[in-house]
Amino acid sequence: MGACRLYYFGVDAMKQATLNFIVDLIGFCNLLGLAITGCIMKWILPPGSAGQGRGFRGGRGATEIKYLWSMTRHEWGAIHFYLAVLFVSLMIAHVVLHWTWIKCCFKSLLGFSRKAS
Repeated sequence: MGACRLYYFGVDAMKQATLNFIVDLIGFCNLLGLAITGCIMKWILPPGSAGQGRGFRGGRGATEIKYLWSMTRHEWGAIHFYLAVLFVSLMIAHVVLHWTWIKCCFKSLLGFSRKAS
């Protein structure tokens, strides 16, 4: 087995680093969006059916906020879901872009790498 390559799929290291940066930056921004929408659904909008009554799936009553920026909890949940799908896709791309590095690390950890004596 040879040394670990510094390029992937025939792309030189500089272009690969730029692509990694772009994927990672979009993934980070996406993760922030997931956190924000999750916090909105957890703490700002009430759980249950649009806040209709205390006994219905945990709703807190008619006085609770039902909309945030003209969107209900269900609509925020849809945004959260699509952000999650995008995040999983970006993480798959991240792993693919770093696959050679991952293989090299596992080979090194398992003792499969060649060592010059």
